[in-house]
Amino acid sequence: MCGTNSDAFENHPDLMQHWSYLLKFFNNRSMMKHTIKIYSKVDFQAIQDKALFLVGDQDILSHYPKALARLRAYGMEHRIVKNAGHAINHEMPDIIHGEIMAFCKD
Repeated sequence: MCGTNSDAFENHPDLMQHWSYLLKFFNNRSMMKHTIKIYSKVDFQAIQDKALFLVGDQDILSHYPKALARLRAYGMEHRIVKNAGHAINHEMPDIIHGEIMAFCKD
């Protein structure tokens, strides 16, 4: 689930412990209760100028063609962050914080 900057976890024992607990106590059956809802373009228009999607290019849960195509088709502002996985905010904190701050200033 991590990109090439997984050392963010290895170099921070508290973060690694938290990650270990998440993996150890994760209940996969609880995720099966979630259903995927596909929102329409009209639904997305309500948040279009209020949302920024940051997706790691190595995130196997979010970086896939259909999801990215939908973001583009709906005109959603998004960035693909190279060498980042699902833990994007831990792996690339300076880039992520910079993107968020820049988005909030606009």
